[in-house]
Amino acid sequence: MQSIQSLTCIIDKLYQTLHTNKAQYDHLKRLREDQNEDAIKNIFDGFFIYAAMWSYGGSLDEDKLSFSNGFKSMSKIKFPEGGQVFDYFFNPIEGCWNPWDSVVTPMDDEYDGLFNNLVVPTAETTRQRSLLDIHSAARKGMIYVGSAGTGKTTIIKDYFSTLDKEQTLSASINFNSYTDSKALQVVVESQVDKRAGRTFGPPPSKTLIYFMDDLNMPYLDKYGTQSPICLVRQIIDYGIVYDRDHLEEKKYLVDVMFTGCMNPKSGSFVIDLRLSRHFTLISCLTAEKEILKTIYHQILDSHMCTFDK
Repeated sequence: MQSIQSLTCIIDKLYQTLHTNKAQYDHLKRLREDQNEDAIKNIFDGFFIYAAMWSYGGSLDEDKLSFSNGFKSMSKIKFPEGGQVFDYFFNPIEGCWNPWDSVVTPMDDEYDGLFNNLVVPTAETTRQRSLLDIHSAARKGMIYVGSAGTGKTTIIKDYFSTLDKEQTLSASINFNSYTDSKALQVVVESQVDKRAGRTFGPPPSKTLIYFMDDLNMPYLDKYGTQSPICLVRQIIDYGIVYDRDHLEEKKYLVDVMFTGCMNPKSGSFVIDLRLSRHFTLISCLTAEKEILKTIYHQILDSHMCTFDK
């Protein structure tokens, strides 16, 4: 059911973009005027294939290659020979698969911050930013799973840096083994304002995204549950928290959503399925050779340009 919800989330956003993006809508309009039903069907097939490969294959790690090969053989729209299916996105105007490498933006040559905060755009950051855009619009969270050094936190924080602050706000919550539901509730409530009565949320017309880092770190109690995980699930399911001093009083949280990351090799190996079912799970693997070459080439090219000046 989790995968199906992720699939429909992605398809809904792609279909919406088809009707809100001017270039895509004009192309669809021309196809309808020409009564080119095959080309229209090809667009919807492409949307489904793209959504299916991420909702069912995005959470895989070692099996990603075999999944990709099997998916290529079953796809009605032929994939290019090189790479995996995850290296491509569907272009509804051209009606074919384009590589993510073709839409990677160049590194900011004017960056003057700390070197360890530098994020070099790659195919991986570009495709993950696209997925985060889709899920943010649908108010559906994503959880990145991977070992240390795979870029989970970097992907999300880089995405937050691109958000329009007039529409979307973000807040980070660092989980550890001592995090309990009460401490988490204090942090959650500190980021929202009272709107009316018992309703709390970010400023009107804005959405607040909570980023939960190391989501699986809180300790397990004697019943095998994690109280902060249960609190997050309660907020997502019912949109409420209880006043800690007066438990009969509820506080309603609106216009908030959650996303997060976890390292399965530390803390609890799994989180409550009643929480994870609300998220799209994406596995993060160690950077491949081509991505590392992209990163270092851009950094070296940037420094060479600086020296030339």
